[in-house]
Amino acid sequence: MYHVIRLLALLLVTCISTATATERPILTALADEGHTLADKVLIDPTIKVLDTTERVIDATRNESRKIGQEVRQRLNETQTPNLVFIVNGVKGALKDNISAFLLPLPTTPPERAAYLFTLETKVQQALQALGYYQAQIRSSLDQSSEPWQITIAVDAGEPTRYRKVSVIIDGEGQQDPVLLALQQQTPIAVGDIANHGRYEALKNQLISTGLLRGYFNGAMVSQRLAVDRANNQAELVLHYRSGKRFRFGQVNFSGSDLEPELLQSLVPFEPGSLYHNDAISQFTSDLTSVGYFNEVRVLPQPGEGSSNQVPIDVTLSKAPRHSFEVGLGYATDTEERASVTWRTPQINRFGHSQQTRLEISRINPELAHSYRIPLEHPINDQLQLGLSFGREPFGDLDSTQAQASVARQTVLTNSWTRRYFLRYLKEEWDQAGRSNQADYLLPGISFSRTHRRGPPLDPTHGFSQFYLLEFGTPLNSDGEETTRFRGQWRWVTTPWDRHRITSRVDFGINDVTDANTDQLAPSLRFFAGGDQTVRGFAYQSLAPRLDDDGSELIIGGRYMAAASIEYQYYLTDKWRIATFTDGGNAFNERDGKAIDWAYSVGVGLHWISPIGPIRADVGYGISEDDPPIRLHLTIGAEL
Repeated sequence: MYHVIRLLALLLVTCISTATATERPILTALADEGHTLADKVLIDPTIKVLDTTERVIDATRNESRKIGQEVRQRLNETQTPNLVFIVNGVKGALKDNISAFLLPLPTTPPERAAYLFTLETKVQQALQALGYYQAQIRSSLDQSSEPWQITIAVDAGEPTRYRKVSVIIDGEGQQDPVLLALQQQTPIAVGDIANHGRYEALKNQLISTGLLRGYFNGAMVSQRLAVDRANNQAELVLHYRSGKRFRFGQVNFSGSDLEPELLQSLVPFEPGSLYHNDAISQFTSDLTSVGYFNEVRVLPQPGEGSSNQVPIDVTLSKAPRHSFEVGLGYATDTEERASVTWRTPQINRFGHSQQTRLEISRINPELAHSYRIPLEHPINDQLQLGLSFGREPFGDLDSTQAQASVARQTVLTNSWTRRYFLRYLKEEWDQAGRSNQADYLLPGISFSRTHRRGPPLDPTHGFSQFYLLEFGTPLNSDGEETTRFRGQWRWVTTPWDRHRITSRVDFGINDVTDANTDQLAPSLRFFAGGDQTVRGFAYQSLAPRLDDDGSELIIGGRYMAAASIEYQYYLTDKWRIATFTDGGNAFNERDGKAIDWAYSVGVGLHWISPIGPIRADVGYGISEDDPPIRLHLTIGAEL
């Protein structure tokens, strides 16, 4: 008996759920108000911004719908429909909406009888929701076999069009440029089809825009869609009263032991400034990305402030004191590698942090440590202290380096990142059987900026810039003074669907007194060739050479220039093919005619993985007498 009662209760909930308007694909305000088809239909409910009680009711309805859907799913798993339909005479959105209104199909004789009784009404509602009030509907039922089949012939007729569209905004919102733009550039105009979905969308857009901009007392004092069936015309009136615009109140933090001044520096607005939800989103993003916290909750409290101010309650939970990360990687240029990274996101109440990273590699092992101290802003303004020890081949020169640096990195208001620094470099290397050592003090400055659209790991459009200028002063007699400039540019564009174009340009200048750069540390020289400059050639194989007892050593040059352009075609969302051409070299000459430029062409296959594109490119060095062919494997986005 218990199971019978429970099933009846669930079926009752199902019926309630089926009748709920929000389950329909396109709302029809006429049907929601219970109106029948008449010569004139007028809808004029007053809707206010949902309060707490209405949200609770909506949540209950949503839960009821879930239960009803679960019951229907279970019944449909064991029962097949005993009636199917065919819709003729319309196509596209009209046919799709009719089909949506006629689902789910009946599975029992009583359900089938009720379904047939309301079928033409549902078809009319589906058409009216899209602005067709003059439709003629004929149906024929075939009962010769199971399931029964009903054929619905629809003549949609001429659509009902607006003869009047009036969007009114009063209150403080009538001076708001965003609301005014929505009013003046409304997506519904006189002559448009009276589509109920677009009417609802415009109404909701007015309300939601007001809420996002702090009009928490805003309401629709009048919303009317009137249909004159005799003349096949409609009138739309939306009157939004914004009320006063709220302002930001005090921000209250809990759950963090950081200095209050440090936390307040993360707040992107001043108390008393006009409320805007974009500022709340930026605030939440900064708190999440700063690294100090494991969980972030930012909750505006519009009902708790004095007058028209909105206090902001921020609840934080600390990130783990230490974290460790182990990684594996491979690239053609640097071969396989393993890494271990140790991070301490918050060392003290002043927000200091550190990262220590060990790179294990046959080609270029390195141990690097960085210590960050927040200045005016924990993300946008940092003092960075660094130490590193590593070994790396540059061409045919094996180099060992030790570095120490101090830098200030600032994110400027125009999205540029500025970094000025002072670094100490101690480098040892062998060249032509001679051991060399140089100690440098290098002050410098760099600027970078990246704009992108689309997925971060595979953007559809973007442009990245990087500029570096530094002056190297040798601290011993063996070194050589240098002024170095480096510029890098990356472009990505998607002119048509599935067609993507990427390009890059790298440029470097070393202003030194010795044209042969013999006494310049290898890490300060320029080399080309490999994944990131000219594919089809080995890593750092393109550069000036030195004759050493009959063999040529690649020793690097004063200048470097390289460029690439690549066309990509997406076979699927996750796979694409590519073709490219690269060119460039590192050199000592200033005369472009004397430079031995290297060129290559190639093809590639790329997989868009969860960690970024994994690219397999094959380059062919067409500028050589004996053209090299080289496979390049890389991981990561272009920007």
